[in-house]
Amino acid sequence: MDAANTFLNELNEKQKEAVLYLKSPLLVLAGAGSGKTRVLTYKIFYLLKNGLSNPENIFAVTFTNKAADEMKERVEKLLGFPVKNMMIGTFHSMCVRIIKRFRWERMKSPDFSIYDVDDSKSVIRNILKEKKIHDLEPKGICRIISSLKNRMIFPEDLDSEDDTFKRIKEVYVLYQETLKRNDAYDFDDLLIETIRIFNENEIFRKKFSERIKYILVDEYQDTNYAQFLILKSIYDGKNHITVVGDDDQSIYGFRGAQIKNILEFEEHFPETKIVKLEQNYRSTRNILNIANRVIKNNLKRKEKVLWSSFDDGENIRIVKCKDERDEAIFVVDKIIEMKNRQGKRLKDFAILYRTNAQSRPFEEILRKNNIRYTLIGNIKFFERKEIKDLLSYLSFTVNRNDEISLKRIINFPKRGIGDVTLKSITLFAKAKDLSVWECLKNFEENFPEKKRVKNGVKEVVDIIENIEKNRDNVYNALEFLVDSIDFENLFDKMLKDEKYSRLENIQELLNSAKEFVLKNEDRSISAYLDMISLYTDIDDYKDDDSLLLMTVHNAKGLEFENVFVTGLEDGLFPHRNSFEEDSNCEEERRLLYVALTRAKKNLFLTYTVERFYYQESSFRIPSRFLKEIGFENRIVDYFDRTKSLSTKKYDFEKKRESDKGKFKINERVVHPIFGEGIIKGKKGSGEDEILIIQFLNGDVKKIFAEYANLTRK
Repeated sequence: MDAANTFLNELNEKQKEAVLYLKSPLLVLAGAGSGKTRVLTYKIFYLLKNGLSNPENIFAVTFTNKAADEMKERVEKLLGFPVKNMMIGTFHSMCVRIIKRFRWERMKSPDFSIYDVDDSKSVIRNILKEKKIHDLEPKGICRIISSLKNRMIFPEDLDSEDDTFKRIKEVYVLYQETLKRNDAYDFDDLLIETIRIFNENEIFRKKFSERIKYILVDEYQDTNYAQFLILKSIYDGKNHITVVGDDDQSIYGFRGAQIKNILEFEEHFPETKIVKLEQNYRSTRNILNIANRVIKNNLKRKEKVLWSSFDDGENIRIVKCKDERDEAIFVVDKIIEMKNRQGKRLKDFAILYRTNAQSRPFEEILRKNNIRYTLIGNIKFFERKEIKDLLSYLSFTVNRNDEISLKRIINFPKRGIGDVTLKSITLFAKAKDLSVWECLKNFEENFPEKKRVKNGVKEVVDIIENIEKNRDNVYNALEFLVDSIDFENLFDKMLKDEKYSRLENIQELLNSAKEFVLKNEDRSISAYLDMISLYTDIDDYKDDDSLLLMTVHNAKGLEFENVFVTGLEDGLFPHRNSFEEDSNCEEERRLLYVALTRAKKNLFLTYTVERFYYQESSFRIPSRFLKEIGFENRIVDYFDRTKSLSTKKYDFEKKRESDKGKFKINERVVHPIFGEGIIKGKKGSGEDEILIIQFLNGDVKKIFAEYANLTRK
């Protein structure tokens, strides 16, 4: 082996095979903790080090900005020098670059706005208000439109006589028209616009495809239909594609991810070679044992079995708690005990749960014990009001058609400019076929009657023009902007803690801009906005010494010495929404698999007998997944904290157990969530018996009898 490739000694045989293979398409099935990021990093390094590719010929896709930054830094560390012009980033950031390049080639300004979820909701809210539609909710409509876009379904494809459906279509049409008028894209549109460009401009697509010699994709199991189409457009059979993923960790179906992309990869990319990474470098054997035991119950998967050269380690602890408060007390007490006795750091612990709402009792007990914690999934840094207001100034500077940003800044800080004035400006602009910016610059001439607000409008124009002077250096632009607004006075009426928290946030924004300027060649406002517009919760996470609380969805990609997976009750984990379809329950099982494999040394699984859920206290049934693990499993220690519960409650549970499996067709029953219904059919038997129930609202649902929690009418 030549000296340039001595790094291969750091890889196991399967990892080495994946790095060196450069012929037909390659699918790397990488189990949790098996070193998939190392494979991609070393493959890029191998290509560059051996002169097989130039940086600009590599197209490497990750699912978070944080992962992309870390991969690039690791490649540069291996090479010993910085890498320029390599396309490495998230799908959305890649699409931004492709769209900008296409616009630039078409002699069109490459700058446009990227609307986040809040911006989209604001557009929808304005449309609903204008159309006097009061029974549709902006958040729900945003979800519906996003779901349609993920499946490449557009307004013209929708056809139904249903009144609600017609109104949704109308809102969808107006939403897209607003985005186009504002020269803006939402996250889904970034993917769709890239596909449109490739489909309608074969010369551009071919030129781009010929430039890309090596395509590398991380977390391929999380790709949606649009992302699959983008890869198909770039891959032409002459370049090489390597995708790395784990079908057992496909957990984003609710966002449009399609597990079939990885399960059917060989069908879409002929002559695919498959390499399995099954050696886990993270967890003890006992943890892997129960993870394998759970996931083998899924039918839609490619067979693989995680193994480790580590010791068996501690037994897994399953803990039965009285209620959610008792659960929180147990978890926090155990963390304090392990921290004090074993000298653990807070960052060594993570509390995971299925839904964000479960964090409250943990936060309460942690605050009571004065334990520092970080809540992932809270308001993202760049979505906080004071930050969003400042960024809107920058956004409007680079895109003068962005009415959403204008609406945020026109009266921030207060200048006496209300919605009526803003509407007059936008209507005047449309009538005269002018940009909103042109109307603002000539406000006094266009609106001589609005003397009261002319100074306020002039102030906005002056600020934008001064920001424009610093367009090529985002830190200088932000520093000017912050200096021009008296935040001390603006926040003066707030409580002291809130005031200083907001001022600290503004300082942190300046720090972010300064770091960006120091690390990037392109220091412009536009480049900075492109970067932060695609941030995720995990990109905000800083590796300081604090206990982490998060949903399992947010925990993917992370690892901790000690993990508490909480709320393992049927209806919660697996979530009740998954009971209707077997495929949904399989995704819930994959979600638990992700949770289990975050743990390196100690794993605690907790559930409650009673929980305040959906505004009422209800008895809970242990998750079916716990039964798959096995309470009597030799590597499981079982603890029961409910000995003080009354016999009456246990009698209730026993009675409910005895009622299972005895329901008859046409029998009237009551479900705790869906209400009253009639059993219309049954299939299966024993634990696998499924009841087909028609509820009074007309819905027909398939529910496992074992976990239905039904009572007779």
